[in-house]
Parts: sequence; structure tokens; C-alpha cells
Amino acid sequence: MDENVWEKTKNSKITMVIIILFILLLVICGVISISIYSGTSNVQSYFNNIEASSSIYSEVSNQTSINKKLSDISNNDGYTLDNAYTETNPYGISPLSGIIIFQTKNDEQIKVYINNKYVTTTDSSKKHIIPIYGLLSNYDNTVRVESSSESQDYIFKTSEVNVDYPLTINKSTEITNDIYLTVDSYTRKISGWDTEGSLRFYLDAPNSMDIEFLDNNHFLIGVPQGTYRDQYIGFVEMDYLGKIYNYYTLKNGYSFDFQILKDGTIMVPGGDTPVYFTKQMITSINPKDGSVVDSLNIYDIVKNIDPDFNEKYLGPSAIRNGFYYDEDSHDLVVSFRNINTIWCFDYQNKTLKWVLTDPTNELFQSDVWKNYLITVDTGRYPLGQHSPQLIDGNLFYFNNGIDRYKLNELNEDDTVTNYKNNYSDVELLHIDETTHQATNLYTYDADKKYLSIKYGYSRILDNNHKLIDFGYILKDSYRNTKNSLKETEKGVDNIYSKIIELDNNNNIIFEATSEEGKYRVFKHSIYNETTENIDLNTLNIINTIPNDNLSESNYKKININDSIEWINSLEFTKNTFTTDYNFKEDDSIKLYFMNKAGKIYILDYKDSNNKNINRIFNVSLPSGYYALFIDVNGTLYKTNKVYTW
Repeated sequence: MDENVWEKTKNSKITMVIIILFILLLVICGVISISIYSGTSNVQSYFNNIEASSSIYSEVSNQTSINKKLSDISNNDGYTLDNAYTETNPYGISPLSGIIIFQTKNDEQIKVYINNKYVTTTDSSKKHIIPIYGLLSNYDNTVRVESSSESQDYIFKTSEVNVDYPLTINKSTEITNDIYLTVDSYTRKISGWDTEGSLRFYLDAPNSMDIEFLDNNHFLIGVPQGTYRDQYIGFVEMDYLGKIYNYYTLKNGYSFDFQILKDGTIMVPGGDTPVYFTKQMITSINPKDGSVVDSLNIYDIVKNIDPDFNEKYLGPSAIRNGFYYDEDSHDLVVSFRNINTIWCFDYQNKTLKWVLTDPTNELFQSDVWKNYLITVDTGRYPLGQHSPQLIDGNLFYFNNGIDRYKLNELNEDDTVTNYKNNYSDVELLHIDETTHQATNLYTYDADKKYLSIKYGYSRILDNNHKLIDFGYILKDSYRNTKNSLKETEKGVDNIYSKIIELDNNNNIIFEATSEEGKYRVFKHSIYNETTENIDLNTLNIINTIPNDNLSESNYKKININDSIEWINSLEFTKNTFTTDYNFKEDDSIKLYFMNKAGKIYILDYKDSNNKNINRIFNVSLPSGYYALFIDVNGTLYKTNKVYTW
């Protein structure tokens, strides 16, 4: 055969083979594509609902977009002192605040006046992002900004802020720039009132409990995420605008109390694990990264002294409701309300120094406690007490006068008339550690008129004034009834609160009442003498809870089509999972997170051998969207909720 013909025939056969192989490849790819499309389209059907943030604390997730908007405005040189950008309540949760943004050609300090009253001067800058605090409710507030060469007035119109239980001023002899901040016991909202009784601050967000003020006029406040009783996962650093700078979630949790040490370290109570802990601890953390600097384990110290001490009262059941650390002496006093006890520890050496409780307290009858118990000369001991404080080595605290141990733990008859002679007071004691004797230096008991059965707070302020919160007083008309004291604690109908400030001569200079319980009260100036321009770019999310190990699977191995509707409530964050579904102690529970590609990450929330039906975790996933499924004892439920990471 001619060589050219042979070569052509050979090439034709090769071409035919290639065409056939190409057609087969297209068929195979088509089959695969149809299969993939069928599978992925099935997966996509679970991503139709509106996405939620993996952090349920919406104030944090909302901050980023607000910060960006305001930052863009601050870079616009079209906004000048006489043509500034203004906005009331820019972060949506502080209705009596506002912001003014403009630029000047040269570095300028700006004086700020609100309703013709000078309030502060800003740092020198060309770019001005000025927070406006303390506006009046339902009012056209005039805010003047004044440079070295010009000034301009702006109107900030506020709506009516309806506080469920306002503060009524009964007496006020000093007009100052300070406000009285109260934490409501039912709405858990924070409101601030000036010395004339006008509302000047309101935080329309579920932040509550203790407030600790920083030198930069920010404050620390708890967040509701993961709350069980009064145990929290963490807290935020916030300003009066409602702008959040740092959001902390802590591996030891946080039990509603703070103290800022001289070096900026944050001291908080917590546990061996967050929220659902068994061992009460006091921990010092680095504010930059949330890492633990130092800690004191109250459980271990007490059990080393008395191995038979009931461990129930060394965890949440003791209801630790106050602590105070003296950095000079290293003394740390801690109140355990439910066992009527104030402990004093040496925080540096991790030892117990003394115990203030009634000598008849059945928890301290072992001989090992003889070297720790303090005897008080008046014979009056802590009963359901709050807020211990060390002042010049002396102990100042609010004594509720209600035996919480007998009431809650021994189920003592709680008929209200049984407590007609009880009263609350504040006491200042000098404690001699050598003789174990306490001498009463001062008592304010308001003529024994008030019985604050649930809350109370007291502080000696920097100017030596005494600020006292009788936070949950039984009404006089109710003191002679046969009602249950425990039932009374559940509502506001038969109680009120009274706030009193005493001057250096122990004269009343401020007195206010509210027809609701007030958990705590603080006195603070809403402005510093010099105010920093707002740092719009700072929002740190600091999480020290270790990542949970997640196993992996996919939609083919786990038949998501067989999942059934989850009809119960559901709240999920990257650290918490709550529902009204009645989990049992021997249930096995898993959470499945499926991304849009059908990959599934599995959190073993609880196995059948774990009796604890609640826990804190840390789900860390690659950025994206995730449909949530719940597996209970092998039955798969679809929640129809999609979360973002």
C-alpha cells in the first residue's frame, strides 16, 4: 500500500478513536453533572431562609456596618464645623446620645455645650468625631461646637424615652455633672438620671448587672449571651453612644462583677468552666487578649481546709454577689449571699485569712474553722449580704438582714410577718486579724425602716460620700401580711427601692425612690474634662473559649432528606445552644453544620453518659453560610435556620 495512503488511514482511525472517547467523556461528565446538580440543588434548598449571625448578640454584629458608615463620613472633607454631619442615636441602642463629625484645616480643640451648658473639650485634631452624651428625652437639644475662631449650633431631636419604672427624686441638695446610673432588676435595662431627676442616659439593650468605669469614659457591662441565672459568658467594653470596642467571651465565664486594677487588668469572678461551673474562682485577665494573668480557686482553698465542706456552696448555689480587691494589702473579700458569709483571701499567696459569718452557721461547725471565724462586737452578722468593700483596711458592706440559708436551703417558714422586725443596713467594721475580733465603726440603718429582701448595694465614693441602694424594700402595708416572702421576690407589686447618698458628715444630700427593684446604683460623670474623638475602627472580638473538635461528613453520608421539622424554640451562637425541647440526662445530642457545598461539620454536644444537659462550647468554622441540623438520639431534625461565620 502506498505509504501516504497508509498514513492517512492511520490518522483517520486515531481521529475516530479520539472523537469516540470525547463523546464518552461528555456523556460521563453529563451524568456526573446531573448527579452533582441534583445533589447540590437539594443542598441549596436548605439555604433559603434569612441568615443569622453566629453571634446572637446583635449589638456586636451590627457594629461593623455602622462603624464603616461613620468612618466614610469622617473622611469626607465636605463636612466642616458650620456644615457638620450630625446623627442622634447612631448605634441604635442609646437614644439620648448623638454624634457630630466634621473636619478643620488645622488641629483644633473643640469646646462642646449642650443646652447652653459647657460639658467638655475634645482632643486637638483636624478630624473631629465627637460623641454627644446626656441629651434630654423628648426635646430639641441644642449642641454648640466651638473652635478657636468659630462656633455653630446644631439641634438633636430626641423622642420620648419611656422608662417603665422611673426614678423619683425626693431630695437633692447638690447640682453636679454626675448622673446616677441604675440597673433595673426586671427589665435589666440601665438608666441614668441627673441630680435634678431628668433622664440623661438609657441603654435600650439587654446589657445588665455590674458596671465598671474606665479612665477613657468607656465602661464594662455584661451581655446576655449564654446567661444562666447570674452567670454569663462574657461582657463588652462600651461607651455612652452604645459603641462597642471590645467583646469578651471567657473560658472561665463571668459572674456579673468587675474590678479594674491599677495596671488595667480586669478582675472577674467565674468558674472552672463558663456558666455551668462547679468551682467558684476569681480571675484576673489581660484586657488586650482576654488571657488569664492570675486566678484564685475558692473551691480548692476551702476544701483543703475542710474536705467535708458541702461543695454545693462553693459553686453557683452560693450566689457570689460581690467582691473587692485591695491591691496594697492583697486582701480579697468575697460575699457568698446564700450562706450568709464574707470570705477574706490573700490573693497573692492563695490562702484564706478570715471568715465573717454567724458563729452558729452550721456549715462552719468543724474545729478547723476556729482559727478563721471573726466575732463581731455588736452580735450582728451578715445575712443575705451584698457588695463588700475594703476601705483603709476596714470592711464596708450592705447587710440585707435576711437569712438566705435558712430561707432557701432549709426551707424556713417564709411568711412575711415572721420578718416584721428584720431590717437592712450598711456597716463599717474594723477587723483585728490577730484577735479575730471585729469592731463596728459605723452603721447606717435608716432608723430600721427598710427591709430590702433581695438586692442591695453600697459604696464609699472617692470623695468619702456613702452611696446606698436599698434595692428591694418591702412596702410597709405588706409587712403585716401572711404572704410568702419567696413569692414576693418574684414581682414588683409590693416592693420599691430607695437610693441614698450621705456626705462626709453622714447627712442625706440625695434621696430617690423607684417602684421597682434596683440591682445596683452608680454615680459617675458622663463626660471627662477632655474627650477623645471616637475611634470608629476599633471592634475587637476576643474569645478565649477553646475551639471544640468537630468531626466532618457530607450530605451523601448523612441523609438530610429524612430530617424532620424542629418545632421547638432554638437560640444558637458560636458558644451556646438553648431550646425549650426537654432534653433528658441520657440523651445523645449532636449539632450538624452544613455548608453550601454539602460538607457537614459535627459538634458532639452531649453523649448519653454525660448528665449535664447544658454546656458552653466554641464552634469555629471557615467563613460562609451554614444550615443547622440537630440530631437527638439518632433522629435528625432540620431547623430551617442558616448562620454565618
